[in-house]
Parts: sequence; structure tokens; C-alpha cells
Amino acid sequence: MRYLTFAKKMEQGADADETEVKHDIFLLYLEAAKSDLPRAHYNLAVCFHFGIGVGIDHEEALRHYQKAAAGGYTQAMVYMSKMYALGEGVEIDRKRSDELLAQAAEKGDPIACFILGGHAANDKNSALALSFFKKAAENHSKYSYCTSFSDAQSGKDYEAARDGVGKNLAKCLFFAAYLTILVLRVKEDYSKAVEWLKIAFHECEMPEAVIVLAHVYTYGEGVKQDFDEAEKYVKVAEDYKLHGAEDARDDLQEVRARAEALKNNKN
Repeated sequence: MRYLTFAKKMEQGADADETEVKHDIFLLYLEAAKSDLPRAHYNLAVCFHFGIGVGIDHEEALRHYQKAAAGGYTQAMVYMSKMYALGEGVEIDRKRSDELLAQAAEKGDPIACFILGGHAANDKNSALALSFFKKAAENHSKYSYCTSFSDAQSGKDYEAARDGVGKNLAKCLFFAAYLTILVLRVKEDYSKAVEWLKIAFHECEMPEAVIVLAHVYTYGEGVKQDFDEAEKYVKVAEDYKLHGAEDARDDLQEVRARAEALKNNKN
């Protein structure tokens, strides 16, 4: 949506009125919704939900979210869940809210998976948390725009809203790998977990992933042990001043020293 706003402003000139631009975008979405495509209904629902180019109308937002959700658009399910949780245009219904989140999570929606995985983690149920984070990780290709595409607009300044989808996908990838490798030690999924970490870091620009990547290359978990590769990730962690960077450096130095001592003894 922010890119469409930018394009409309470029089209109308630098002096274009922001309110008029947003209203023009609303009219485009209104026309697009006649196609009955789930995405078109979702975009229109967001406009009504947050007052983008039109007055806030929760009943209309819910109606279009329902149409988008009926077509399998998971982000509409997430926003509908929010409406039922907060009583926006409907009676507060926690059960219905949870059902919608569960439906979205089942399809791998990263926001729903992150919310439910977080709840499970707070309840100290690591296995259940992993199941939600893993679901998003395994469906990452459906949500691969990460930080480059903003589709979750909320708040008064929707232009500055964070990309809820991409940010939560990165978190799901990271926590799925973290729980797999460092907490539950699910060895048969180590290789997958390393892939998730690389996507989180290289595609989603999540620096925290390098801490676990340094670990896997230091110890050879899910990948061939490679001290040079581990060194690269430790250096990134240090450059970002990440919590755990010092421990990663200590681990690498200790394990490398042991490996070199063992090699010398054999010689």
C-alpha cells in the first residue's frame, strides 16, 4: 500500500494532497473488489478498518475481511481475530478470535504463528511453540517478501507502520531454528533449521540469526563443521553488538583450539 501511495503521489506531483491520494487509492481498491478476488477485499477492508482514504467503518471492514478470509486470505483472518478480540464492530468473542488465529496459523500465516507460538512459549510449552513457528517456517515461500513488502498497515501513520508479515516471518524462522537446535535438539531437523536461519538473516535481514549460525558451524550441527564460516558469523554478531556475541566468540575459540590440539596429537 505504501508503494501504491508513492506511485500515486509521483503521478499527481510533489504537491499532491495526501488525503486526496489516499482517497484515490481507496477508490481503486473499491473498484478492484468488484472482481471478488480475496486480496482485493482484504485491501478494501484495511482501508475501512484503519480509515485510509475513507472514514473508519468496522462493519464494512469485517464484511470485506470475511470475503477475503472465505477465499483463504490468511491476513484477513488475523485482522478479524483482532476485531473479535477487541470488540471492533462486533461483540468481544475470544473463542471466535482464537479460532480465526488457529485457522490462519494452520495455513502457515507468520503473524498468527508468531502470536500463538508466543503464547505457547509464555506457557513454557516449547514443543507447541515450535509447532507454530515451524509451520510458518515451512510455508516461508508464500510470505517471502519479508521486509521488502509492506502489507500489514495499522496505526494512525500507516505509511510508517512496520511490515508485520515480514517481521513476524523472520521471528518465526529464527525461533523455529532456535528451538530445534538449542532447546529441543531435534536432530533430524537440523539441516532445515540452518536453512531457516539463513533465510532469516540473508533475506529478512534479522541479525540475531547469526548467533545460532555461528553455533552450528562451530559445532557442525546441521552443516559440516567449518571454523572459517563460524568466524564470519561471529564477526557479524560482534559488528551488530548482539547479546551472545561474546559467548559465540569464546565457544569458537575453545572448540577450534581443541580441534587443533587433537590434530597435533595425531601427528
